[in-house]
Amino acid sequence: MTKRLQVYETPDITVSFDPNVCRHSGVCLRTLPAVFDVRRTRWVDVAADDPHEVAAAVQKCPSGALQFYPNTARNHVAAEQLARRVLFNHLALARTQSDDRTEIANAICKAIARARAYDFVALYDARESEFAVAGWSGDAPVHARFAIEQGLCGAAARERTTLMVNDVAADARYLTTSEATRSEMIVPVIDPVTRDVLGTIDVASHRTHAFGTEDRELIEDCAREIIAFWTE
Repeated sequence: MTKRLQVYETPDITVSFDPNVCRHSGVCLRTLPAVFDVRRTRWVDVAADDPHEVAAAVQKCPSGALQFYPNTARNHVAAEQLARRVLFNHLALARTQSDDRTEIANAICKAIARARAYDFVALYDARESEFAVAGWSGDAPVHARFAIEQGLCGAAARERTTLMVNDVAADARYLTTSEATRSEMIVPVIDPVTRDVLGTIDVASHRTHAFGTEDRELIEDCAREIIAFWTE
């Protein structure tokens, strides 16, 4: 079963530990025993040594289970890297913590919504003749089912590409998600072998011009991370 990512922080450096990929080489324990001590409940004490020494020790981790992020309060790149790692771990956890497909879908949507404070996130199944909502976070979608060719979901599926519409009122293809929606982004989930569209990730905001390149790249990465939701 997937284990939760561990995060240890100080103002100067944050260290994450992914127990799912750790090979238990013991390199970290031998390098900085004051920082890394498995006898403690919180086995990483980032404040126990100089941040540069902690970073150097983390870089010796042969599996990559340990990662460091400098000054996340001031370093946007480092903060984004940590947020992605945390999100992808939450997506993996969602797939293993329930046998109910709707619960899994809802947990995935909540994790994505929480990562960037999105107002609405939904997963849709692409069926032969219709899209059907599998789960969501936010207000219930106005259309839980709709024809496969309709809406921005239909357009994204036909074109097999992400659609980012920052003013839905100006796009004739838009099918109401909720009365509050002003921007919407659709990312198709595509089977890497058959190239079939399995479903979509629908992200919506109550603000116009809400989405940019970072949002598109993040949700496209999420689509690759959760493809097992449709294939397994």
